[in-house]
Amino acid sequence: MKKIILAGLVSALILSGAALADQVREQEKGSSMSGMMQQMMGGGKAGEGMGGMGDMMGMMGQMTKMMDQCTAMMGSSQSEAQGTKEGQQK
Repeated sequence: MKKIILAGLVSALILSGAALADQVREQEKGSSMSGMMQQMMGGGKAGEGMGGMGDMMGMMGQMTKMMDQCTAMMGSSQSEAQGTKEGQQK
């Protein structure tokens, strides 16, 4: 009986550790995203002048490329879904 309880506790600890590691990874992703947003908005640094504006324009271009890629992926997944739906109807 003690072995079963011990095995249950160990598995619970392992699962909670994995959940905690996943949570930390998600927070790091969020902090990098907020850092990028701060960079885009100037980061509160005075005297950047046109250099800051050029950086912002570059980031806007990168965001546009990412949005285009997402749109293309969404379009391809929708066409694949329609193809499988038509195949199921036949």
